[in-house]
Amino acid sequence: MARWMQIPGLQKVMVWVVHLTTPRHLIGVNLVVLNEQGDILMLKHVFHPYAPWGLPGGWLGRDEDPRDCALRELREETGLTAVLDQVLVLQRETGVSQIGVIYRAFAQTAPLQLSSEILEAGWFAPDALPQPLTVSTRQAIETAVTR
Repeated sequence: MARWMQIPGLQKVMVWVVHLTTPRHLIGVNLVVLNEQGDILMLKHVFHPYAPWGLPGGWLGRDEDPRDCALRELREETGLTAVLDQVLVLQRETGVSQIGVIYRAFAQTAPLQLSSEILEAGWFAPDALPQPLTVSTRQAIETAVTR
């Protein structure tokens, strides 16, 4: 095999074959954003009709670092900046080709400036979150406040 890789052009063919045959997944990146009081930023999303309240986040762009994606989505959806902490959740969603990454983050103070994707936003105590929430959102928040 090593000798075959010396043949001109075969490396490009191999890269092309690997690209066509390896699994593809969408990667969603979210944040559990905490303020100085320990409240959690929750957003009511336009595109989530069955569980509209959730965490800031979105889809990872091509060649984008997940940490950059998390901060970009927070800024786009709310106008906020934050300091990223650790990954709370890394999971494969069942039934779809999707990987979810959820970070904990600490908000830097600023007024909220909501994008057109967001109907409402608010800071909620961990024991007074709006409902309904997805299982992964609930688990990520529980993990964020207990670490």
